[in-house]
Amino acid sequence: MFELPTKGIYRSINEHNSKLDVFSDWIEASVLFSGGELSRTDIVDTLIEGQIYDNQDFADEWVSTAWTEIQRRQSSIGNGSPYVIAPQRISRKLDWEDVTAYSFCLLLSLVNNYSDLNKQWRRKFGTGYNEQGELFELLTKESLEKQFPDWRMHHTGWSRSHTEKLKGIVDEIVEQLGETKGNLEIWTLPDANEAGLDLLCYRPFRDNRVGIPVYLLQCASGENWSTKLHTPSIKLWNKVILFAARPHKAFATPFALEDGVFCGYCNLVDGLFLDRYRLLSPYHEDKNWLSAELNKRIKKWLKPRIKTLPEC
Repeated sequence: MFELPTKGIYRSINEHNSKLDVFSDWIEASVLFSGGELSRTDIVDTLIEGQIYDNQDFADEWVSTAWTEIQRRQSSIGNGSPYVIAPQRISRKLDWEDVTAYSFCLLLSLVNNYSDLNKQWRRKFGTGYNEQGELFELLTKESLEKQFPDWRMHHTGWSRSHTEKLKGIVDEIVEQLGETKGNLEIWTLPDANEAGLDLLCYRPFRDNRVGIPVYLLQCASGENWSTKLHTPSIKLWNKVILFAARPHKAFATPFALEDGVFCGYCNLVDGLFLDRYRLLSPYHEDKNWLSAELNKRIKKWLKPRIKTLPEC
Protein backbone atom coordinates (compact mmCIF):
# COMPACT_ATOMS: atom_id res chain seq x y z
CA MET A 1 0.00 0.00 0.00
CA PHE A 2 1.19 3.51 -0.76
CA GLU A 3 1.12 6.46 1.58
CA LEU A 4 -2.02 8.55 1.35
CA PRO A 5 -1.66 11.36 -1.21
CA THR A 6 -0.74 14.77 0.17
CA LYS A 7 -3.17 16.46 -2.23
CA GLY A 8 -6.87 15.76 -2.53
CA ILE A 9 -7.23 13.76 0.70
CA TYR A 10 -8.56 15.98 3.49
CA ARG A 11 -9.73 15.54 7.06
CA SER A 12 -13.42 14.62 7.16
CA ILE A 13 -15.54 14.84 10.30
CA ASN A 14 -19.14 15.64 9.40
CA GLU A 15 -18.86 15.38 5.63
CA HIS A 16 -16.56 13.72 3.12
CA ASN A 17 -14.05 16.35 2.03
CA SER A 18 -11.62 14.33 -0.09
CA LYS A 19 -11.63 14.14 -3.88
CA LEU A 20 -13.11 10.90 -5.13
CA ASP A 21 -10.85 10.67 -8.20
CA VAL A 22 -7.69 11.06 -6.08
CA PHE A 23 -8.84 8.52 -3.49
CA SER A 24 -9.88 5.98 -6.12
CA ASP A 25 -6.57 6.38 -7.98
CA TRP A 26 -4.69 5.73 -4.72
CA ILE A 27 -6.61 2.48 -4.14
CA GLU A 28 -6.07 1.30 -7.70
CA ALA A 29 -2.36 2.16 -7.68
CA SER A 30 -1.77 0.52 -4.29
CA VAL A 31 -3.16 -2.72 -5.68
CA LEU A 32 -1.60 -2.58 -9.15
CA PHE A 33 1.88 -1.30 -8.27
CA SER A 34 2.28 -2.45 -4.67
CA GLY A 35 0.70 -5.17 -2.52
CA GLY A 36 -1.63 -6.76 -5.04
CA GLU A 37 -4.63 -6.72 -2.71
CA LEU A 38 -6.50 -4.41 -0.35
CA SER A 39 -9.46 -5.01 1.90
CA ARG A 40 -11.97 -2.38 2.87
CA THR A 41 -10.81 -2.87 6.47
CA ASP A 42 -7.20 -2.11 5.41
CA ILE A 43 -8.31 1.13 3.80
CA VAL A 44 -10.52 2.21 6.70
CA ASP A 45 -7.66 1.55 9.14
CA THR A 46 -5.32 3.66 7.01
CA LEU A 47 -7.80 6.55 6.98
CA ILE A 48 -8.16 6.37 10.75
CA GLU A 49 -4.40 6.11 11.35
CA GLY A 50 -3.80 9.03 9.00
CA GLN A 51 -6.32 11.10 11.00
CA ILE A 52 -8.45 11.65 7.91
CA TYR A 53 -11.41 10.12 9.77
CA ASP A 54 -12.19 9.58 13.43
CA ASN A 55 -15.21 7.34 12.97
CA GLN A 56 -14.82 3.91 11.32
CA ASP A 57 -18.39 3.70 10.04
CA PHE A 58 -18.11 7.12 8.43
CA ALA A 59 -14.77 6.16 6.88
CA ASP A 60 -16.28 2.93 5.54
CA GLU A 61 -19.07 4.98 3.96
CA TRP A 62 -16.44 6.89 1.97
CA VAL A 63 -14.70 3.65 1.01
CA SER A 64 -18.04 2.33 -0.24
CA THR A 65 -18.36 5.39 -2.48
CA ALA A 66 -14.88 4.72 -3.90
CA TRP A 67 -15.78 1.04 -4.43
CA THR A 68 -18.74 2.11 -6.57
CA GLU A 69 -16.56 4.55 -8.53
CA ILE A 70 -13.87 1.93 -9.20
CA GLN A 71 -16.50 -0.57 -10.34
CA ARG A 72 -17.89 2.06 -12.71
CA ARG A 73 -14.43 2.67 -14.09
CA GLN A 74 -13.70 -1.01 -14.60
CA SER A 75 -16.97 -1.57 -16.44
CA SER A 76 -15.54 0.62 -19.22
CA ILE A 77 -12.80 -1.90 -19.99
CA GLY A 78 -14.56 -5.16 -19.10
CA ASN A 79 -12.30 -8.22 -19.09
CA GLY A 80 -9.29 -5.99 -19.66
CA SER A 81 -9.50 -4.76 -16.06
CA PRO A 82 -6.42 -5.67 -13.97
CA TYR A 83 -8.56 -6.09 -10.84
CA VAL A 84 -11.08 -8.41 -9.27
CA ILE A 85 -13.48 -6.40 -7.11
CA ALA A 86 -15.37 -8.26 -4.38
CA PRO A 87 -17.68 -6.71 -1.76
CA GLN A 88 -14.90 -6.51 0.83
CA ARG A 89 -11.70 -6.76 -1.20
CA ILE A 90 -10.00 -5.61 -4.39
CA SER A 91 -7.28 -7.87 -5.82
CA ARG A 92 -4.85 -7.67 -8.71
CA LYS A 93 -5.38 -10.25 -11.45
CA LEU A 94 -2.89 -8.79 -13.95
CA ASP A 95 0.57 -7.30 -13.38
CA TRP A 96 1.14 -3.69 -14.39
CA GLU A 97 3.32 -4.84 -17.30
CA ASP A 98 0.32 -6.74 -18.71
CA VAL A 99 -1.68 -3.50 -18.97
CA THR A 100 0.95 -0.95 -19.94
CA ALA A 101 -1.41 1.72 -21.26
CA TYR A 102 -3.56 1.45 -18.13
CA SER A 103 -0.50 1.68 -15.88
CA PHE A 104 0.83 4.70 -17.74
CA CYS A 105 -2.40 6.69 -17.42
CA LEU A 106 -2.82 5.75 -13.76
CA LEU A 107 0.75 6.73 -12.86
CA LEU A 108 0.47 10.08 -14.66
CA SER A 109 -2.61 10.82 -12.55
CA LEU A 110 -1.15 9.55 -9.30
CA VAL A 111 2.12 11.47 -9.32
CA ASN A 112 0.35 14.84 -9.27
CA ASN A 113 -1.24 14.00 -5.92
CA TYR A 114 2.05 13.84 -3.99
CA SER A 115 3.64 17.20 -3.24
CA ASP A 116 7.25 16.01 -3.29
CA LEU A 117 7.05 13.34 -5.97
CA ASN A 118 6.99 15.75 -8.90
CA LYS A 119 10.08 17.47 -7.53
CA GLN A 120 11.79 14.09 -7.06
CA TRP A 121 10.99 13.10 -10.63
CA ARG A 122 12.33 16.38 -11.97
CA ARG A 123 15.59 15.92 -10.03
CA LYS A 124 16.00 12.29 -11.06
CA PHE A 125 14.53 12.14 -14.56
CA GLY A 126 14.93 15.71 -15.81
CA THR A 127 12.77 18.81 -15.93
CA GLY A 128 11.22 18.30 -19.36
CA TYR A 129 7.89 16.69 -20.20
CA ASN A 130 8.68 15.98 -23.86
CA GLU A 131 8.93 12.20 -23.64
CA GLN A 132 5.91 11.89 -21.36
CA GLY A 133 3.89 14.08 -23.67
CA GLU A 134 4.92 12.23 -26.81
CA LEU A 135 4.13 8.82 -25.28
CA PHE A 136 0.68 10.01 -24.25
CA GLU A 137 0.02 11.46 -27.70
CA LEU A 138 0.99 8.17 -29.34
CA LEU A 139 -1.14 6.21 -26.86
CA THR A 140 -4.11 8.43 -27.73
CA LYS A 141 -3.45 7.93 -31.44
CA GLU A 142 -3.36 4.13 -31.15
CA SER A 143 -6.46 4.08 -28.93
CA LEU A 144 -8.49 6.07 -31.46
CA GLU A 145 -7.19 3.96 -34.35
CA LYS A 146 -8.51 0.87 -32.56
CA GLN A 147 -11.86 2.43 -31.73
CA PHE A 148 -12.45 4.20 -35.06
CA PRO A 149 -10.82 2.06 -37.77
CA ASP A 150 -12.45 4.04 -40.60
CA TRP A 151 -10.84 7.27 -39.39
CA ARG A 152 -7.28 8.43 -40.04
CA MET A 153 -5.05 9.74 -37.27
CA HIS A 154 -2.04 11.93 -37.93
CA HIS A 155 0.38 12.79 -35.12
CA THR A 156 1.36 16.47 -35.25
CA GLY A 157 2.58 17.19 -31.71
CA TRP A 158 6.04 18.73 -31.20
CA SER A 159 8.67 16.66 -29.42
CA ARG A 160 12.38 15.90 -29.62
CA SER A 161 11.64 13.08 -32.06
CA HIS A 162 9.01 15.05 -33.99
CA THR A 163 10.25 18.62 -34.31
CA GLU A 164 8.24 19.86 -37.29
CA LYS A 165 7.17 23.43 -36.57
CA LEU A 166 3.82 24.94 -37.40
CA LYS A 167 4.50 25.74 -41.07
CA GLY A 168 5.47 22.14 -41.76
CA ILE A 169 2.46 20.83 -39.85
CA VAL A 170 0.10 23.08 -41.78
CA ASP A 171 1.65 21.87 -45.05
CA GLU A 172 1.13 18.25 -43.96
CA ILE A 173 -2.53 18.84 -43.07
CA VAL A 174 -3.26 20.75 -46.26
CA GLU A 175 -1.74 17.93 -48.31
CA GLN A 176 -3.70 15.24 -46.46
CA LEU A 177 -7.06 16.99 -46.47
CA GLY A 178 -6.85 18.90 -49.75
CA GLU A 179 -7.75 22.15 -47.98
CA THR A 180 -6.43 25.63 -48.82
CA LYS A 181 -3.58 27.13 -46.83
CA GLY A 182 -4.11 30.43 -45.05
CA ASN A 183 -1.65 33.18 -44.11
CA LEU A 184 0.53 31.96 -41.21
CA GLU A 185 2.57 35.14 -41.03
CA ILE A 186 -0.49 37.21 -40.11
CA TRP A 187 -2.19 34.85 -37.67
CA THR A 188 0.63 33.05 -35.78
CA LEU A 189 3.74 33.91 -33.78
CA PRO A 190 7.19 33.11 -35.19
CA ASP A 191 8.04 30.61 -32.42
CA ALA A 192 4.77 28.62 -32.62
CA ASN A 193 5.31 24.86 -32.52
CA GLU A 194 2.00 23.13 -33.18
CA ALA A 195 -0.52 25.76 -31.93
CA GLY A 196 -2.09 23.32 -29.51
CA LEU A 197 -2.68 20.60 -32.10
CA ASP A 198 -1.25 17.18 -31.24
CA LEU A 199 -3.42 14.87 -33.31
CA LEU A 200 -5.39 15.35 -36.52
CA CYS A 201 -8.38 12.99 -36.76
CA TYR A 202 -10.48 12.82 -39.93
CA ARG A 203 -12.82 10.53 -41.83
CA PRO A 204 -12.31 10.80 -45.60
CA PHE A 205 -14.82 9.88 -48.28
CA ARG A 206 -13.94 7.93 -51.42
CA ASP A 207 -14.29 11.07 -53.54
CA ASN A 208 -11.30 12.64 -51.70
CA ARG A 209 -13.05 16.00 -51.56
CA VAL A 210 -13.07 18.52 -48.71
CA GLY A 211 -15.98 19.07 -46.33
CA ILE A 212 -15.36 15.95 -44.23
CA PRO A 213 -15.52 15.30 -40.46
CA VAL A 214 -12.30 16.68 -38.90
CA TYR A 215 -11.23 16.84 -35.25
CA LEU A 216 -8.25 18.84 -34.01
CA LEU A 217 -7.09 17.19 -30.79
CA GLN A 218 -4.96 18.40 -27.89
CA CYS A 219 -3.33 15.84 -25.58
CA ALA A 220 -2.53 17.09 -22.07
CA SER A 221 -0.98 14.79 -19.47
CA GLY A 222 0.78 17.14 -17.06
CA GLU A 223 -0.20 18.77 -13.79
CA ASN A 224 -1.47 21.88 -15.60
CA TRP A 225 -3.65 19.95 -18.06
CA SER A 226 -6.84 21.87 -17.24
CA THR A 227 -5.22 25.17 -18.33
CA LYS A 228 -5.08 23.82 -21.89
CA LEU A 229 -8.78 23.11 -22.27
CA HIS A 230 -9.16 26.08 -24.63
CA THR A 231 -6.69 24.56 -27.10
CA PRO A 232 -6.45 24.00 -29.97
CA SER A 233 -8.17 27.19 -31.02
CA ILE A 234 -10.60 26.46 -33.85
CA LYS A 235 -10.72 30.21 -34.56
CA LEU A 236 -6.95 30.24 -35.12
CA TRP A 237 -6.88 27.06 -37.22
CA ASN A 238 -9.66 28.39 -39.44
CA LYS A 239 -7.27 31.23 -40.27
CA VAL A 240 -4.11 29.22 -40.99
CA ILE A 241 -6.11 26.63 -42.98
CA LEU A 242 -9.19 27.74 -44.90
CA PHE A 243 -11.31 24.71 -44.07
CA ALA A 244 -14.29 24.18 -46.37
CA ALA A 245 -16.27 22.96 -43.33
CA ARG A 246 -15.51 24.06 -39.79
CA PRO A 247 -13.44 21.42 -37.91
CA HIS A 248 -14.32 20.25 -34.43
CA LYS A 249 -12.24 20.34 -31.26
CA ALA A 250 -11.13 17.36 -29.16
CA PHE A 251 -9.17 16.98 -25.95
CA ALA A 252 -7.52 13.93 -24.32
CA THR A 253 -6.18 13.51 -20.78
CA PRO A 254 -5.08 10.45 -18.74
CA PHE A 255 -7.10 11.52 -15.69
CA ALA A 256 -10.26 9.69 -14.58
CA LEU A 257 -13.19 11.98 -13.90
CA GLU A 258 -16.46 11.21 -12.17
CA ASP A 259 -19.67 11.88 -14.10
CA GLY A 260 -20.54 15.37 -12.83
CA VAL A 261 -17.04 16.73 -13.38
CA PHE A 262 -16.79 15.01 -16.75
CA CYS A 263 -19.87 16.83 -18.05
CA GLY A 264 -18.43 20.17 -16.95
CA TYR A 265 -15.20 19.55 -18.87
CA CYS A 266 -17.14 18.48 -21.96
CA ASN A 267 -18.81 21.87 -21.87
CA LEU A 268 -15.49 23.71 -21.43
CA VAL A 269 -13.87 21.83 -24.29
CA ASP A 270 -16.94 22.40 -26.47
CA GLY A 271 -16.09 19.24 -28.38
CA LEU A 272 -15.03 15.65 -27.90
CA PHE A 273 -13.55 15.02 -24.43
CA LEU A 274 -11.52 11.85 -23.82
CA ASP A 275 -10.60 10.92 -20.26
CA ARG A 276 -8.71 7.84 -19.06
CA TYR A 277 -11.42 5.28 -19.50
CA ARG A 278 -12.49 6.44 -22.94
CA LEU A 279 -8.86 6.11 -24.00
CA LEU A 280 -8.57 2.66 -22.41
CA SER A 281 -11.76 1.33 -24.00
CA PRO A 282 -9.81 -0.92 -26.44
CA TYR A 283 -9.05 -3.19 -23.46
CA HIS A 284 -12.68 -4.29 -23.69
CA GLU A 285 -11.84 -6.16 -26.89
CA ASP A 286 -8.09 -6.75 -26.76
CA LYS A 287 -5.74 -6.77 -23.77
CA ASN A 288 -2.74 -6.35 -26.13
CA TRP A 289 -4.04 -3.44 -28.20
CA LEU A 290 -0.90 -1.30 -27.93
CA SER A 291 1.69 -1.73 -30.66
CA ALA A 292 4.80 -3.67 -29.60
CA GLU A 293 7.04 -0.64 -30.12
CA LEU A 294 4.94 1.76 -28.03
CA ASN A 295 4.38 -0.90 -25.38
CA LYS A 296 8.14 -1.31 -25.03
CA ARG A 297 8.76 2.44 -24.85
CA ILE A 298 6.12 2.99 -22.16
CA LYS A 299 7.39 0.08 -20.03
CA LYS A 300 10.90 1.50 -20.18
CA TRP A 301 9.56 4.90 -19.08
CA LEU A 302 7.44 3.43 -16.28
CA LYS A 303 9.84 1.01 -14.57
CA PRO A 304 12.16 3.48 -12.81
CA ARG A 305 9.28 5.80 -11.88
CA ILE A 306 7.15 3.11 -10.27
CA LYS A 307 10.08 2.42 -7.93
CA THR A 308 9.84 5.99 -6.59
CA LEU A 309 6.22 5.66 -5.38
CA PRO A 310 5.90 6.22 -1.59
CA GLU A 311 5.27 2.88 0.10
CA CYS A 312 3.89 2.88 3.64
